Amino acid sequence: MYGDLVQAELATALSELTRTPVSDSGHCVLKGILSDFVGDPGPTPKSWDSVGPDHTRRLDLAFALVASTAGRIFGWKSQQDGRLVHNIVPSKQFADKQVGASSTVRLEWHTEDSYHPERPELLLLACVRNPDEVGTDVSSIRQADLSKDDVELLSTVPVLLYPDDSYAGSWGADGEDAARMLTLWESADGLCMRYDPPYTKLLDDQPELRAAWERLGEALDRCATTVFAAPGDVVIVNNDIAAHARRPFKARYDGTDRWLKRILARGTSQRPDTERDEPGYGQVQIGPYPSLRVGT
Repeated sequence: MYGDLVQAELATALSELTRTPVSDSGHCVLKGILSDFVGDPGPTPKSWDSVGPDHTRRLDLAFALVASTAGRIFGWKSQQDGRLVHNIVPSKQFADKQVGASSTVRLEWHTEDSYHPERPELLLLACVRNPDEVGTDVSSIRQADLSKDDVELLSTVPVLLYPDDSYAGSWGADGEDAARMLTLWESADGLCMRYDPPYTKLLDDQPELRAAWERLGEALDRCATTVFAAPGDVVIVNNDIAAHARRPFKARYDGTDRWLKRILARGTSQRPDTERDEPGYGQVQIGPYPSLRVGT
């Protein structure tokens, strides 16, 4: 009985800490919440798949517990072998790609897994190691100084979005599976965003849309903030409100580089009805909950 009570109190306390950030900033930081579990994680791996399942088990379990109080955690079958806890480390083969394993290029503004109708509402990043203080840039659509005309255009004229290079598979420029998706929409509590420039194709002969879309990126630059996470910190980003990015840094590949853990979670937000029939490029979610999409 006492144990059940303690568990209930812990769950309540964590739920309060990890509730979806709905402020205009679209993010929050849980300072040191996992500090007791980081310990000595060993050298930073050279790629996500060189981390054995038992290597950071205590940290992974603690992070998953924190994340599961925030929403329904899940992974993608074709990304990092379907793991629920991802390892984000610099990798030589992806150094210049627009993925989390890059280092030599700026990771551009994006909302996580923008291509999919059941993309995460929450992106959680736990810091394992960050000796060079590489920051995560965060920028909210609710703080961006866009004109009403640009908001209207980006809320009514769709673009094409595709899975990024961290997924197994390939997709044509505008194949049959390509869905037309709106960049902005209005929810019950404010403006929301779905944005991933490196994996977006704007339809031809739409110069007004292209100009508005570029102004969105410039507006995100102007209202951005940089979060510097230390080992044990967890950064929570509301993926419907805020985009995130990362500046280039020099990776050493010697076991001392930046190392983050990542978990994706769905909350209770309602997205536009127009998203319901999107195919999601056949990407399948896996996790400790029933599938979020019928038939997968």
